[in-house]
Amino acid sequence: MKRWTVLRLKRSLAEHAAAWDTLNASICGGHPMLDSRFVNSLLQHFGNGAEYLCTYHMGGKPLAMCVLRRRGLAFWTSFLPAQAQIGSTLIAQPELAALLFRDLPGLVGQIDFLCHDPNHGDLSIPDNRGRQRESTDHALTINIRLDGDFAQYWAARPKKLVQNMARYQRRINAEQRPVEVVVIAAQAELATAVRRYGELESAGWKGKAGTALGGGGQQRQFYMDVMRNFAAQDGAAAYELWIDGRLAASRLTITRGSIMVMLKTTYDETLAHLAPGRLLLRNVVSAAFEQLPGGRIEFCTDADADLLAWSTGERWVQHVTVYRNSLFHGLPVLRRAMANSPLPNANPSTQYRVQQTVEVYRHPREFPGDVQRLFAATEELGVDSSLTWYSNLVDTVYPDHPGVHFYVTRQTGRPVAALPVLVTQARSGNQASSLSNFYTALYTPVLARDAGSDALLPLVLAVSSAHAPVTSFRFAPMDPDSHAYRCLAAALRAASMPTFHFYGFGNWYLQVSTDWTAYLAGRDGKLRNTIKRTSKKFAADGGSVEIVQGGPELERAIAAFEQVYAASWKTPEPFPLFIPGLIRSCAQRGWLRLGIARLGDLPIAAQIWIVANGKADIYKLAYDERHKTYAAGTILSALLMQQAIDKDKVREVDYLIGDDPYKQSWMSNRRERWGLIAYNSRTIAGVAGWCIEVLGRMVQLLKAKLRPVASGQTAAKAP
Repeated sequence: MKRWTVLRLKRSLAEHAAAWDTLNASICGGHPMLDSRFVNSLLQHFGNGAEYLCTYHMGGKPLAMCVLRRRGLAFWTSFLPAQAQIGSTLIAQPELAALLFRDLPGLVGQIDFLCHDPNHGDLSIPDNRGRQRESTDHALTINIRLDGDFAQYWAARPKKLVQNMARYQRRINAEQRPVEVVVIAAQAELATAVRRYGELESAGWKGKAGTALGGGGQQRQFYMDVMRNFAAQDGAAAYELWIDGRLAASRLTITRGSIMVMLKTTYDETLAHLAPGRLLLRNVVSAAFEQLPGGRIEFCTDADADLLAWSTGERWVQHVTVYRNSLFHGLPVLRRAMANSPLPNANPSTQYRVQQTVEVYRHPREFPGDVQRLFAATEELGVDSSLTWYSNLVDTVYPDHPGVHFYVTRQTGRPVAALPVLVTQARSGNQASSLSNFYTALYTPVLARDAGSDALLPLVLAVSSAHAPVTSFRFAPMDPDSHAYRCLAAALRAASMPTFHFYGFGNWYLQVSTDWTAYLAGRDGKLRNTIKRTSKKFAADGGSVEIVQGGPELERAIAAFEQVYAASWKTPEPFPLFIPGLIRSCAQRGWLRLGIARLGDLPIAAQIWIVANGKADIYKLAYDERHKTYAAGTILSALLMQQAIDKDKVREVDYLIGDDPYKQSWMSNRRERWGLIAYNSRTIAGVAGWCIEVLGRMVQLLKAKLRPVASGQTAAKAP
């Protein structure tokens, strides 16, 4: 039986350093912050002798390694001093993480893998042993690919960034200030550069916050050791910008192979109007294009909107918690509920970097311009997130509902998150849910590119306070792999609410990679024959098809759709104004593709497709059952698919809700939509709901385990 070996470390990886570096090269491409020299310096200066090296071998070679610490009874966590932006974890296969429960000493109920880069293996993926996992997006890190040359890179930057940098340069020229960029890379000189860096950083906001690299303490010695060790082999450098003979900005970097890491950065805040940090960054990036062609720069930071403009790639570093079973899964929530207080923000640095306020709106027409732009950026994820969608939903489904609210978080005045909610009253208290209904194929909180769970937590707390008592929150349908889903789950947990995931439905979609002809050739022969045969018969009997996108034919097409729908097998619409309103609003945006099939003058099939942001959503379809032998729906699907692929040039076609068998004939992939439900443990109804939820899940798990045994099969583990 393969097992993890667990060894107590003595402030060093010691003889295991070579194996660690080999695995780092294999899994992470030799990331400098996961290099044994960096990890050893962390252990030397910030370890306490209670760290364990865990190694999983296969065929005599290490397949996974990590450095963990015990954190109280039954809890373990990554070794992660404040100076490490990435946890010391080299695990590419998520199922291996759960095997640690068996091999760590003592009772182990929970393992926290902190600051894990999903590019190095997505540990949030559930394994096949029934382990429960939670992941929180902690920090948005960025990189710059050093492909081509700097001129090409700079030409691709956002216009606003280029203009701002030109403006800063003009200011320096106008003030006639001498500027010099100095690069210190010699091993003997780096200690002095680190000391200058610490003095500059201590004079700014980091000094006031107590996080600066100043004085002569352990933190400064750590960075001196790291810089010296990397300079001896791969590379380390201190880049300095001097203005008027005065140090204005400094960046410390380390390099291994083709990867440069921005280790630390600071600037003179009294020169902020000249943006010395940004001016220096441009010089560092330009130099990197010459020194590391084809490589990349990793920033290992929590990027804000300004820094994102420099990036060519981004991803969220995650905290991933793996639980031994559902009992341990519930313990952290229970402790927080009993303490009657929410957790601190997922990223504590936000607390002193920004000021947060919450605003509430009742209708999208009330949104100021910057909130409208926040929603406009999110609508790329789906039409269901757009102002167009929400305006029609409120007007036609919830026109007089008092529980419709759009909660918005502002950080230092900028809107960064929005939570559209519907609050409904029940005998036991209020219930908050996503502002959606059965028309909604995908719901998502609205998040700025650089926003995390700390931006959603104030909204959850605001809803709870404004509509007290709120006994539960329910949000669906959502993309379980999305940043917004993880952030909302983390915000609910941080608000001391037991939070559960639940399955919604399957979603079939097509990733478009060819033209219509090649796509059709790749479909099942039965589908191709049906399209050819029925199209010929339909045309011979006087049939015709058209696609209406707007204009003078729009109202006639709406009437035709409603006529077909009334003659179909479908139940009458409970909100008859919603679909016509959606058709009209999408036509105004240029999104509408309304297909109508007529037999003579009689409409017998209709389909609503919405095409926006490179995606085609198949929203509504119906046919007259009296004429189903013509397969007019199949004919329409083929016409609209050809339009989407060849004319609209979409990258994806989405069949939205449901696992209907016919969808597989047209689509290439399947994914799932899930939801979140959370219970307010400070209310009696919330505690009751929590208990019922846990009991129901335990019964389901027990049934799943007993069913294969009863049928004579080997018992399978719940996913």
